[in-house]
Amino acid sequence: MGLFETAAAKALASSGVFLFMTVLLIAAAKRTSTCIALFSVQSLVITAQIVAASGMHHLREGFAIAALVLIVKVIAIPYALHRIVEELKVPRDVSSSTSSSQSVFIAAGLILLSFFAVRPYAGVLGGDQAMLAASVALVLTGGFLMISRKKALMQVVGLLVLDNGIFLAALTTTFGMPLVIEIGIVFDLLMGVFLMGLFVFRIRDTFNHADVSKMRRLRG
Repeated sequence: MGLFETAAAKALASSGVFLFMTVLLIAAAKRTSTCIALFSVQSLVITAQIVAASGMHHLREGFAIAALVLIVKVIAIPYALHRIVEELKVPRDVSSSTSSSQSVFIAAGLILLSFFAVRPYAGVLGGDQAMLAASVALVLTGGFLMISRKKALMQVVGLLVLDNGIFLAALTTTFGMPLVIEIGIVFDLLMGVFLMGLFVFRIRDTFNHADVSKMRRLRG
């Protein structure tokens, strides 16, 4: 194994720690802009993982996927979400049904649960156990954010975190999917974010807020 492959293997082994940190920080964050920035950092870590894995397996198309993820998930989507936050001109707190300390405690519990969940399958599926646990933790945390956060924009962030978990699981177990499929998925995700952004503006214009929990009053 060459010097680059050795360095890449070490980087992959330690990168899971950064993903767990982003999970806990997103759970603790009190402002929407902070969550968006942490999603960008999380996507950047996954981009670095793709580059490292591509170097280890000598797969050129992996670098193209890394560039695509960098452009869309690290730059384009966070930029679009920050613009939406600025245009909404509403309070920028996350407006959660749980406190920051409770959210961190739940996120830590989900991380622990993820390790227990992947332990029996780590050898069968292949890949590092910590990376598999990180992918499950991202999926679970994304779902938790979508349930616990009241504002529509934060639920979009939760969906994006969940998508990162699915992407990481594919990367860890099978080194992803063919490039054409990856491009299609990322394009669909980008379009989905813009459509959800339009829905957020529509909610704000109709109800003068973006808190979806207040829409329960509309039930008959």
